[in-house]
Amino acid sequence: MIYKIKATNKHNGEIIEFDLEGNAVEGFCYFDEELKEATHLQEVRDNKIREVNNNIILHNSPIYTISSGETAIIDSMSFEILIKAE
Repeated sequence: MIYKIKATNKHNGEIIEFDLEGNAVEGFCYFDEELKEATHLQEVRDNKIREVNNNIILHNSPIYTISSGETAIIDSMSFEILIKAE
């Protein structure tokens, strides 16, 4: 499944958008366009994306339970994260 991620930094308003692919059983990957390869979500080279990913997996994330077509929001200290499952 593809997950569209849109994270808004609460401190400076910066918006970070990217896709994750995978599922709760096999895990989730981020496709690094520069490297042309899939990377585990906690091993992403981009610090901002990795920080968002860490927030996603540490906050009882709905990414493990939402189904295709559903949307969920995570409200962490630094980010408001919108997750859309496709």
